[in-house]
Amino acid sequence: MRLRQIEVFYAIMTTGSLRRAAEVLHVSQPAASKVLRYAEQSLGFALFERAGGRLVPTREARIMLPHVNAIFEKLSDLKRLTDNLRYARDGHSISIGCVPSLGLSLVPRVVQRYRTDHPGMELTIDALHGTEIVSRILNHDLDLGIVFGDYTRDGLTALHIADIPLLMIDGQGGEGPVNLAAIDPTRYIGLSENDPTARLLDMALDEAGIPTAAPVRVRTHFMAAELVRLGGGCAIVDALTALHHPGLPRPRPLSPPLSVTCTVLFRADHALSHISQSILALLRSELEIDLAALAA
Repeated sequence: MRLRQIEVFYAIMTTGSLRRAAEVLHVSQPAASKVLRYAEQSLGFALFERAGGRLVPTREARIMLPHVNAIFEKLSDLKRLTDNLRYARDGHSISIGCVPSLGLSLVPRVVQRYRTDHPGMELTIDALHGTEIVSRILNHDLDLGIVFGDYTRDGLTALHIADIPLLMIDGQGGEGPVNLAAIDPTRYIGLSENDPTARLLDMALDEAGIPTAAPVRVRTHFMAAELVRLGGGCAIVDALTALHHPGLPRPRPLSPPLSVTCTVLFRADHALSHISQSILALLRSELEIDLAALAA
């Protein structure tokens, strides 16, 4: 089948009629009908049967549909890629992916500072998990990724930005550093095993003799913090979440202290653009402000 024939077939399957398919494709109904007829002739079987004035997909058409859906998904990916390449070439936009904790306050502040100085720029920000950020950078969907932990991959450059302390938050309060061995495992809210912070914490808790099979595990620091705010137990989260999540009890440092790296990712085959360098400088500046607030 030729691409135009696939387009007509897909349009009929999604709209349910030849007339509406022709409207979607901005062609006349006779022209769409002619393309459909040629497609069926080339395939050697019918794609639709007429019943009560409607086009009803044949068994063969229904079998083909998932494969045609995949083709259009690839076409959408290609369009997004070419759009990204065009905007990157024009130098007037940047797309950033960050983990949810950094989207609470840090990245919005960076974006706002940048927009204040560069009002004509276009910025797209997505809050994603680390593995999704890596995938989208490699697929040219993101220019920069800001993550916690080490995501070393072929084709990626990773820049260490800062070490972010991990802090205990507990609705039952308390003062001073928290020894990991003193944590009540029945109240502990853990992080998903896919989170790089979770792997670090699980090793530390295991060494302290605390069971790592937490009764509740969540995928984001934000959700762990919200459960603590609601009285659901205690959790260890990154300091930025502890600082900016509203309504939390006063966070407490760990003993011994633990931290997670904040890392910026970008494609290894691309030099950092002027926009990216400016964003990076603002990111470092805002992180210094937050870390100073924690030390105060």
